[in-house]
Amino acid sequence: MSDKYLITVKGTQVVDDEIYTQELTTTASYMEKNGTKMIRYKEYSDDGQGVDYSKSNLLKIEPNKVTLRRKIKDSSECMIFESGVRHQNLHTVGVGSLWLNFFTDLVEDNISENGGELKLHYTIDFNGVFESDNQVVITLKKMEE
Repeated sequence: MSDKYLITVKGTQVVDDEIYTQELTTTASYMEKNGTKMIRYKEYSDDGQGVDYSKSNLLKIEPNKVTLRRKIKDSSECMIFESGVRHQNLHTVGVGSLWLNFFTDLVEDNISENGGELKLHYTIDFNGVFESDNQVVITLKKMEE
């Protein structure tokens, strides 16, 4: 894999009729092997206390299924988005980790070595109580060499 792509990850979350949007653009690597697409990228942030850190992300895209593996500082997490399936995912927040249930009803993959777009739509519940409605749109653009 080499950094020959720009990736934009735009997430929209609706909680109690309030809409929250986050967007990240950075460089990425893309590879396809045996029908599985993989995108690797890093995001940089601070912990709110002035300490910078990075998150190393690997997206594994299969038909109707996307797996996001993240390494954050000394911990890691894995989130699975599979169309029509509820997965329990460990999600890291500032004070620790939570087990959240993700139900994905849309995985729309139009990504190739030429770039493209991946759309995910899912809901999150915690202990059976609805928390949020979420959409993620990932755009991959091949960079000029």
